[in-house]
Amino acid sequence: MKTYDEIIGFDYTSAGEWRDFVEKQMLPLHKSVSKIIKLREDLEQLLGNNLSDLIKDDISIRQILLGGVDERGEYKPNSLSKLYKEVLGISINPKEWVSLCRHLDIDASEYIKCDFSDTVFLQFIKVVKDYVDNLLPIVEVSSTEVDDGEIRGILENPERIMDELKAIYTHLINISANYSYHTFFTLNTRCIPRYYIEQACPKLKDDFKSVAEFLGLEAKFTPDIEKKEIKRDYTLWGHKENGFADLVYTLNGIIWENFRKEGLRNIFELIAIVEDLNQKYREKVDRELNRIGWNFPDYIHPHKWGGARKPYWHREYEIKSAWLSKCYEVPSWSRYSEHEVKFDGKSLMELFNDISPALLLGKIDYKNEKYAEHQWSPFFKNISEYTLEIKSNRLRIEKRDN
Repeated sequence: MKTYDEIIGFDYTSAGEWRDFVEKQMLPLHKSVSKIIKLREDLEQLLGNNLSDLIKDDISIRQILLGGVDERGEYKPNSLSKLYKEVLGISINPKEWVSLCRHLDIDASEYIKCDFSDTVFLQFIKVVKDYVDNLLPIVEVSSTEVDDGEIRGILENPERIMDELKAIYTHLINISANYSYHTFFTLNTRCIPRYYIEQACPKLKDDFKSVAEFLGLEAKFTPDIEKKEIKRDYTLWGHKENGFADLVYTLNGIIWENFRKEGLRNIFELIAIVEDLNQKYREKVDRELNRIGWNFPDYIHPHKWGGARKPYWHREYEIKSAWLSKCYEVPSWSRYSEHEVKFDGKSLMELFNDISPALLLGKIDYKNEKYAEHQWSPFFKNISEYTLEIKSNRLRIEKRDN
């Protein structure tokens, strides 16, 4: 693998370079999703007050609510009104409209109500906006307000919502770890021994402290070893919750997770061929690991799968100083039923040496329970194939059921 020092145009030790990343990549995404959110707010206010007059007199509003509806009151393929319903959650009942319009003595506009629902797409872009909102002050970048004229331009030409969707899709792709070295770097630093990340990124040897402070990196596990150099080298570093790297990493996971979901894919597939970014990344990582001859250590066993693909037990390894001394099988139903199994022991440093390539590339992630109870948990899952957890001097590696 190439070191980051060989990648032209990206100095990972420069706060200015990270600030440019936010300004040039995150800020345009923030503007695009903010525009769609404001469009929904303005339409809800507009259509909630005087729908009857608007649907009769405003051609653009008729396009938004009825564009692409056939004589049976059904949406045609690529219907504009169906798109507004699925993206913005704004719609009327087209069958009711068509039926009422057949009665010449009835003004259908007087009876129609507009529905406002919270779509998967709206939920997704609101989460994206929140994450970028949290990133901006860290690098001292201000968001830009959506101008009323921009919203008016879409309302006057409703088809322009397609241009906005294309912009959002492009911005999301560009900040993903598949295409952004900046985001990829946050995967590299999710959980990694200090010596190994300094090998991959040599400039860190001189600037580790300042980079760790800016990106929000912290020691996740420090081995109980007297020799200072070994303790330093084999301390596992990772992301501080809600720090810069954590926010970028989690945002990438949210994008990956939602590009797998049918509702969001169906919308973006109107404008592009949507790839499973997580799967593509995993395939690329596996090719790289195969190239260097990496295999999962045969002396460490991820937990075993039980019925219905649920784990019924897992293995935990006791850490004593620099040594994995014992192995226990721990049932999922009760720790009191755990029992020791045969294990010859292994150097903790040897384990970290063996798994560091997979830690660097994100095949193994540091387990973080916060996502299980996170308010955005439906949008994010741990994105790696394996997770590493060290708690109470016990080490555990799980293979995720994705």
